[in-house]
This record gives sequence, C-alpha cells and structure tokens, in this order.
Amino acid sequence: MAERPPLLWDAPVAFVLGSLEEAKVRIAERRYEAGETIYYCGDPDRYLYFLTKGVLKIYKSYGRHKEAIVTLLEEGNVFGVPDLQARSAHRDSAEAVVRSRIAAVDKVALGEHVRRDPKCALALLIVYAQWVQRRERTAVRLAHRDTRARLATVLLELADRFGEPREGEVAIEMRLTHLMLAEMTASSRVGVSMEMARFRREGVIKTQDRNQIVLLDQPRIAQITGNK
Repeated sequence: MAERPPLLWDAPVAFVLGSLEEAKVRIAERRYEAGETIYYCGDPDRYLYFLTKGVLKIYKSYGRHKEAIVTLLEEGNVFGVPDLQARSAHRDSAEAVVRSRIAAVDKVALGEHVRRDPKCALALLIVYAQWVQRRERTAVRLAHRDTRARLATVLLELADRFGEPREGEVAIEMRLTHLMLAEMTASSRVGVSMEMARFRREGVIKTQDRNQIVLLDQPRIAQITGNK
C-alpha cells in the first residue's frame, strides 16, 4: 500500500496554521454569522485569512447595489490579498454564507515566519496555487456567452466541491438561492430562474427542501457547458 502523502500536501492550510501555532505566532480567531461581512473592497489589507469552518463568498460590487460572486469558499481555504505585503487595499469583499470561523494572521508576522520555515513557505505556495486555480475556474465560467452554459458550469463546480453522492444523484450540500447563482454567473435573477425551470423540465436537476439543488444527470449538464 502506498504511503499517505504528508500533511503539507494533503492540507496545506492546516499545515501553515500548525506551523504558526508551534512558533507561537499570534493567530486571531474570529467567528461570523451568516450574512456578516469579513471585509469590504477598499478596506486596508493587513491580514491573510484562513477559513477553518463554514462557507463564505468572495464578491465584487458593481453598478448600483449589484454583486458578482467570484467564488464560494469552504473550510481549508485561504483568502484576502494573495501576497505578504501589507501595503495595499482589498480588491474584493468577503461575507459569511453560513456560520463560519476564520483565523486571521498579520502579514508582517507571517512573512517573518515563512522566511524561517521553508516547509511553511512551500505549504503557502501550494495554497496560492489553489487560489490561482479558483480564479481560472471563474474566468472559464464567465467565458460562456449565454446564461444556460454559465449556469451549468457553476452547478458542476458546486457539485464537485460541495456535492454529496446519493444513488446516482449528487446533492449540493448548501442552500443556494437564484440570486446567488445569478451573482456567480453574471446573469439576472430572472434569467437564472428561467434556466433552472428549464433544467427541471429536462430532468437534469431537481430542487428539494431549503433550496437544495440535486443534479440528476451530470453528463448531460456537462454537454450543456459545451465542454463535452
């Protein structure tokens, strides 16, 4: 049997936090209720944030009271400005989707620590690589010209990250409103509602209690994205 990969590769965020705790670097634990803001675009950038429990959204505001969700993050992810220079401002906003717990680390202290601990520096590079991958998925998602294809792409991504397989179906284990899906696809809520109704008629999804979405035919949804 192959040996299990080291924790550094399995859970780089946990590795970084463990390294910081061992070195007695101050970690501020913060708790947020659903709907609470962690930071707004333009706020000073002093910390790197680690999501240790819950789900949050990273979004950009545009127009009048409109939002575009860049990504949803589950526990085991890092967010904030992805560097160790505390000299800029946040370029997006972060808000808890469900009750969440976050660890905030001062960037100056973090930068000093990773210079002393090469393994921690490597774990942080892995975390940043995952960050880039998320941004690339966003770019791919928004590259589709029509709402239908963008929405199909989002549903597959959410099923991959938050899905629970159930006898050939995959239930997305979080509450998703049509407004949230619209903000993730740069679409109107009305347009998303129409496409979700169309998906239900076609038998590729169903919805159940508390706006939970269940994917019934992932291969067909993949065809709708144009990637299959």
